[in-house]
Amino acid sequence: MFYCHNCGASHPLWRFLKVYDLNIYNEYVVDTRLEENSLRAQAPEAKTVEKQPPLDTSSFLSRIKKVSSLKADHPVKKYIEKRQIPPNQHYRIFYAPKFNSWVNSMIPDKLSSTYDEPRLVLPFLDEKGRMFGFAGRSFDPKANLRYITIMLEERPKIFGLDTVDFDKTYYVVEGQIDSMFLDNAVAMAGADGNTAGLKKLENAIFVFDNERRNREIVNRMSKVIDRGHKIVIWPENLLDKDINNMIMSGISKRDIHIG
Repeated sequence: MFYCHNCGASHPLWRFLKVYDLNIYNEYVVDTRLEENSLRAQAPEAKTVEKQPPLDTSSFLSRIKKVSSLKADHPVKKYIEKRQIPPNQHYRIFYAPKFNSWVNSMIPDKLSSTYDEPRLVLPFLDEKGRMFGFAGRSFDPKANLRYITIMLEERPKIFGLDTVDFDKTYYVVEGQIDSMFLDNAVAMAGADGNTAGLKKLENAIFVFDNERRNREIVNRMSKVIDRGHKIVIWPENLLDKDINNMIMSGISKRDIHIG
């Protein structure tokens, strides 16, 4: 089974393959039928797979626009401003009017070409500003896949490596957008309590979403506490789910830091 801790999507293996990689799904169906009918006389010869060089991502972000470059009356600019994301963070958010097409220009046939939609793009950049993955956030709050995260390299999904200073106190939050409201913060997509990819954990403060009745969130918090790391426990009278919602409800960035 496939389960996404971000959006709650759950699929059996065959449906997951059918949605995300039709070519592999077709191979899976054929292989399964051959096995069920005992038609395999012998195992197929292993194919030699040449290791592919790292994907050069330097030009792909230039094909879509930073929110900071959009005109004031652009609908996406207004959407970002409505969410009260600080203007000095707009350069970190990109807009892809045809997200699937943009992804497929990097990784052919990665996503469906029969359906496309606009999405915000939140790139995972390393310390040198090189993209090693990205998340596409839907504008539709009821979308089946609110976030689509695609990794270009096998490494932890950490957003903000290009801006964080591990030598100072830094915050580890769940959402990329939430990290933009805090000073010196990173976001761990998935936020499962895994600290791989983080440095100087003695300087880290973990900030999970305010969902104390969510068993998965509580388990993640317990893992971090058991490892001896600092963590934020939100007050019981706070109803907002995450930092962005807190800001939109009128709580100031200063109050969030002090709290």
